[in-house]
Amino acid sequence: MSALVILFVLTIGALLQAVIPAVLSLGQAKVPALAAVVVYYALVRDRRTLLSVAIVAGIVQDGMGLIPFGYSSVAFVVLGLMIARFKELVFVHEVLTHMLFGLLMAAGATGVLFVLLTSTDLVEMSFSQAFHKMIGSALLGAIATPFIFQGCARLDRLMGLVESTDSTWQEVP
Repeated sequence: MSALVILFVLTIGALLQAVIPAVLSLGQAKVPALAAVVVYYALVRDRRTLLSVAIVAGIVQDGMGLIPFGYSSVAFVVLGLMIARFKELVFVHEVLTHMLFGLLMAAGATGVLFVLLTSTDLVEMSFSQAFHKMIGSALLGAIATPFIFQGCARLDRLMGLVESTDSTWQEVP
């Protein structure tokens, strides 16, 4: 059941990312819906599930953006593992936490992709253009992640995959 929920969430995230147009004034940044899904799984689920989601989300994002397969996966895995390290130290239920990690994930993934793509001469982009896009992605990530996080959490609770108390979420065995 968990795999079907993950597949559904990734499909919805991919659809949102594909359908919502890029914002020109934010460096042509797109809403980082797949990155927000990775943030959810980094904060709520175990490491193995996080790695699976990060790899698949990265491959889907690369396929939609005509990026060599695996580049976004590298960014999502590294950043997801960094976020997971802090999940015991933050308030997982708080919107501010979702906004902060959404901001960091979106900006970080954009930065990692810039480095990977420019180092292999696959894209010509100045640092100022990349920085502008990182800021735009960060802003969109901070706005979108709380909504996507709440949707994922609601779906997991409805399907009986996590139990929530006032202070923690625990995966149902």
